[in-house]
Amino acid sequence: MTYSKFILFVITTIAVFSSCNFNHTYMPELNGKQEAIIDSIDTKYRFENINLQGRKTSGTGGTHTSLTVDFINGKNIPSGDDKITVLAKKLAIQIRQTLKNPKEFESYIIRFDDKVVNGNTTTTNYVGHEFKASEL
Repeated sequence: MTYSKFILFVITTIAVFSSCNFNHTYMPELNGKQEAIIDSIDTKYRFENINLQGRKTSGTGGTHTSLTVDFINGKNIPSGDDKITVLAKKLAIQIRQTLKNPKEFESYIIRFDDKVVNGNTTTTNYVGHEFKASEL
């Protein structure tokens, strides 16, 4: 391989990797308050499950972090976009209080999932809202 071909190879490799986005998902670290807060949320809305997933995305725009919280099959969930947004923000604030490092995430995505299992088929529909950490 000639020197010019090697340089072209290196430049192409750098260009390809620098234009890619890399996603890393993980479970965030929780503090000792999560049980009380989750129990309080669950008592009022009786969710079948609550899933938290942190995501770190790196790419040409920098590194961004978000926390997605899925509240699955809750009861007493209000209808209407405005009421859903108010509830989502309230729950985002409460979930943020369960985190060991609440400043870790730039945004919080709160979703209310309606999950139906029928034999081997699972159907999930959701409504939700994303909040910047500065809004909470």
